[in-house]
Amino acid sequence: METNPLTQFDGVLLDGLQFCSLVYELFENVREAEDGPSRLRMRPTSLEKRLLEELLPICKYLQANYRIGRYMSVKWIDGDQTYDAELIQRGAYVSKNYYPSNGFLEVTCTMHSNEYLSRERLEKTGGCFGVNGLKRLKNGEIESEVVGFTNDEHVQQYIDIFLRQIAKKVAIPYPENTALIVQCTMNTVYMKDEWERFVQAVDEKLPSHSFSEIFIYDDLRQFAHTFYPKNDL
Repeated sequence: METNPLTQFDGVLLDGLQFCSLVYELFENVREAEDGPSRLRMRPTSLEKRLLEELLPICKYLQANYRIGRYMSVKWIDGDQTYDAELIQRGAYVSKNYYPSNGFLEVTCTMHSNEYLSRERLEKTGGCFGVNGLKRLKNGEIESEVVGFTNDEHVQQYIDIFLRQIAKKVAIPYPENTALIVQCTMNTVYMKDEWERFVQAVDEKLPSHSFSEIFIYDDLRQFAHTFYPKNDL
């Protein structure tokens, strides 16, 4: 009987860097399989979904924060609890109360509602112009039309997408010391200045929340930013 690769993580406490190493090894094993690229695009099973939508975002958070004085261990849990992983931290920054010794991680993804259509079209025909111009025809084919933006129209569109998803998360009661990790699949390719305008606008409009931090990153360009509760600044 074939072992589910996710069992090496499920309920197992791992040093953060070891966790990242094992997740990347799993990613490469999937990618190098004969149907690997297709599986990563279409995410047909829980393996691909958990890998791309939970494990890899946790890796991004760990690599952005693991450092001298803040050593992190993580226990990912494949269940229906109100968080995705438990976090244990140690080191000088923790002993001096800059960071809690115990906490939780919750992962979410923000993307245009047509994102799944772009992946399906890439799988079947090789690409598309962008998420805004996609629609499924009656014959099942996915049509892709060119859609242009003026000024920061695309940024404002994604701000709305992002804030709607955050509002859903804010409404859920999470355990104390839960950090929210947000994988941002942008609605087009963002330059650094566009990312910075997006971050600034979100910072101004972000609703009150109980998360210890909200860590966001662009999964294409690898831009990243952390929002902390304003009353803690």
